[in-house]
Amino acid sequence: MKCIVIGAGNAGRPAARILNHIGHEVILTDKRVIEEFSAAAQITLKIMEKEGVNLLMGFDISSSLENIQTAYISPTVPESSEIRRLINDKNIKVLSNEDISKLINNLLELDVIGITGTLGKTSTTHILSEIFKNAGYKVWTCSSRMGNLLSDVIVDGIINNLHKTNDIAILELPHGTSRLMSQLDLDIGVITNIYPDHLDEFDYSMEKYVARKLFIVNSSKILVSGIQCNEYIENLRDDIIYYCVENDKCEVNGKLEKGLLDINYNIPQKGIKGQFELSFQLLGYYFENSIAASAAALAYGIDETSIINGLKSFKGIAGHMEYIGNYKDREVHFDAAFVPEGLVNTLESFQDRKIVVIVDNPDSTNPRDKYKVGEVVGKYADVIICSGYNETTKKYNIKAADEVIRGAENSDATKISVEDMVAAGELSIKYSNPGYIILHVGPGAITNYENVKSKMMKGIEKGCKKI
Repeated sequence: MKCIVIGAGNAGRPAARILNHIGHEVILTDKRVIEEFSAAAQITLKIMEKEGVNLLMGFDISSSLENIQTAYISPTVPESSEIRRLINDKNIKVLSNEDISKLINNLLELDVIGITGTLGKTSTTHILSEIFKNAGYKVWTCSSRMGNLLSDVIVDGIINNLHKTNDIAILELPHGTSRLMSQLDLDIGVITNIYPDHLDEFDYSMEKYVARKLFIVNSSKILVSGIQCNEYIENLRDDIIYYCVENDKCEVNGKLEKGLLDINYNIPQKGIKGQFELSFQLLGYYFENSIAASAAALAYGIDETSIINGLKSFKGIAGHMEYIGNYKDREVHFDAAFVPEGLVNTLESFQDRKIVVIVDNPDSTNPRDKYKVGEVVGKYADVIICSGYNETTKKYNIKAADEVIRGAENSDATKISVEDMVAAGELSIKYSNPGYIILHVGPGAITNYENVKSKMMKGIEKGCKKI
């Protein structure tokens, strides 16, 4: 079958690639030339071309619709566009996101665990993968650590037969990825929490954002949820396994005391109950996400010993509460928190210490509530240094940094706007004393990890030399 995919963006690329993979003749077209795409997208497009996808970039494709039998139109293409009218006039069958998702689902002949939510997806994915590895499984792990655009990463894994060489897939499913993965049959679905984020993509409607996240309710044979989601899902299913921190109303309940993680569980849906504990030294949100991973593992049928060994062997994720080292008697940590609720979880880990908080521009490809970020950081920080450089789009916007600083106007913290992470790192040494914590927060730890970290450390090393 001859297919055309309109738009080579985040939805169009994986759609075209999976259609080509299952044997269709595929044309991928976009008004932009290949050089206008990000470096990562250009690499993917060139791989697709080698695989047999016909790229028509920078062309008017109205004359390329002859003999086309099906079309996939990217969500970013306006409903009123000329190309949609032409496709309609020629009675070309239009494939939906659900159609593409079903094609992907049909290829996944292994058990799948999907993890969605606003916060905690990545660390829960990796903790759960560590548990399954300790239980003897070959695990295909897919998270934002492998790439920002997980639909691309998942499709790449299928093409490279990761679904055939592993026993189980553990997939992080952010809201963008879920659009093309909404029809996956999940053996276990996990939803961590739902907080306001990316609302600009949903007409600033929390209701629409929640609806996107809740695809997992119908996709999952067994649904595991953080108790915070109860208000959104309690009327949708009566067999949900809830997890929480120190709340006996949940099927899986965890508490952390004197370095011991204690998990109690009573899951009538699975006919199991018990209790186990282990030493636990990780900081911040790793605690709650370890409970989430334990709940999912118990729901699947993993034994306590494998869960304990998995939690013990998990050492954290780069860019997520990552300890960098000691620099002139200052402990340096690197974290990706940028949603207010996530910032609170991170900052509370250091609330009894003097702390310099380095904030990289909270906007990534999406604008965020920078005033609120500043307001939250200001409650904990002794010094706030905010960079105006957007580490995702690689554009400078000092107004973004100034808005963070303005949000902290009622804080007694020293507040500084700077041009980039090198300057921020250098000033973090100047405006701190021995015994201080220096903590990075911001989306750059996810979207541009190596560069952001190296620039900050370059600045810190410069600052150390000047003392």
